[in-house]
Amino acid sequence: MSESDSTQPSAGSLPRVFGVLGYPVAHSRSPATHQAAMKVLGLPHDYHAFAVKPAELAAALRGARALGLGGLNLTVPHKRAAVELVDALTETARRIGAVNTVIVEPSRLVGDNTDALGFARAVRELGGPPIKRAVLLGAGGASRAIIDALRRAPPPPADTSWEPLRQPVQISWVSRQVDGMPSFPGVRPTTWDQVNDALVGADLLINATTVGMPNGPTGFPVPVDPSRLPNEARVIDIVYPRPTWGLLDAAAQAGKSIQDGLPMLLWQGVGALERWLGKPLPPEAIAAMRQALV
Repeated sequence: MSESDSTQPSAGSLPRVFGVLGYPVAHSRSPATHQAAMKVLGLPHDYHAFAVKPAELAAALRGARALGLGGLNLTVPHKRAAVELVDALTETARRIGAVNTVIVEPSRLVGDNTDALGFARAVRELGGPPIKRAVLLGAGGASRAIIDALRRAPPPPADTSWEPLRQPVQISWVSRQVDGMPSFPGVRPTTWDQVNDALVGADLLINATTVGMPNGPTGFPVPVDPSRLPNEARVIDIVYPRPTWGLLDAAAQAGKSIQDGLPMLLWQGVGALERWLGKPLPPEAIAAMRQALV
């Protein structure tokens, strides 16, 4: 598998089909956001959600290339598996070890990742003091992108998307199986029985597990107590739609600033669409995508 930083040329005005592959995927709001942007842009494309079981991912990706689809997003549980199934990876996807965006070229599939940028922009919207310590729950593909966002070196001055993440963050990475986790600088594998101790002194708590997703687990292996966080700490749960009984309610009751998964969904979608179309999205298209999430 080779590395590539290529992006697909402009999709032009011919109708094309885009989509998101996941399992489950019926809850996805990506179709609504992308269709809203395409309407504003005057493009005749369609974007659909496709339920693809893990065993069928390789066949689905081959079919996407054979059919000449415009591009694909990948969600749970496909992001890590796709690394071995595409023909090439961008440097970002290779570094993260997960793919959430597939660029369909005539002779190959290029795996990219816009989740890190999406998370960084979501944190910027949440605001608050600089982040020095974070606790990250879950070890899937999204969590690796979040680590990349939190640990990435400072960007060029013109790239204000990463402004709240100017300094690499120390991260406690919580998983059921810490022995099998990859090693990243500044990241400490943490078991679930240590999670509440890790919250003491942390600036940010992020849930990147499937807890709260449709048909997903209803609780963490160990109850998470947001009251252990400092007063100024923030809590992000990338799951959407937000469970009414979940982590964010407990964090709000403890007086913490909270954010659900919709801002990250918005910005990773903006990044994906820009890669497929080969140009930045105008503000009005991004505004339409945000409105579609309401």
